Amino acid sequence: MKTAIRPVLIALGVVLAACVGMALAHEEKGKQAAEAMPPEMAEMMKLAEPGEHHKHMAKMVGSWKTQGKFWMAPGAPPEESQGSTTVKPALDGRFFLSDFQGAFMGQPFHGMGMDGYDNLKQKHVGTWVDSMGTMLMVFEGTCSEGGKVTETKSTFDDPMTRKPTYMRAVSRWKDDNTVVFESYAPGPDGKEMKNMEILYSRQ
Repeated sequence: MKTAIRPVLIALGVVLAACVGMALAHEEKGKQAAEAMPPEMAEMMKLAEPGEHHKHMAKMVGSWKTQGKFWMAPGAPPEESQGSTTVKPALDGRFFLSDFQGAFMGQPFHGMGMDGYDNLKQKHVGTWVDSMGTMLMVFEGTCSEGGKVTETKSTFDDPMTRKPTYMRAVSRWKDDNTVVFESYAPGPDGKEMKNMEILYSRQ
């Protein structure tokens, strides 16, 4: 029995040695390729990797219930509604996709966003589309307090006035399971007003 097993063990040893040799050769080739890479290409590859900001953003991955408040005019009582959001990572953690389901003005509301961090610009970036329009909103901004506060801004043409306007969005982490999102835009008098607040609670 021992003599029958020995050739099998020897064969396995040869296969394992070959695999280790191939892995080392591949690693060496990869190292040589990296060393031969032009500095510009190496820098581009470095910028393409998820970093510290992406780690902060990854905390949003999961399911959330939402409690929203919406103001149509300064001093007016807010409209309130509940909803839910699911956030998933994309492209190995380079971006994060959100899917929002709720209601607005008594009508079903569906929104989708994509958020990330541009290592070259050193800015947070994002897009937003929803069932209340056909425009693509593009946001760009910065963060503070170790990623706990993010402020971004989008400029676009207002579908109602057909004139350029903007929206400023601020997200604040209260704790690991609670986020407050606020948005601001020019009011009827042209002064900036808070028009939306959404409380995200992790489910």
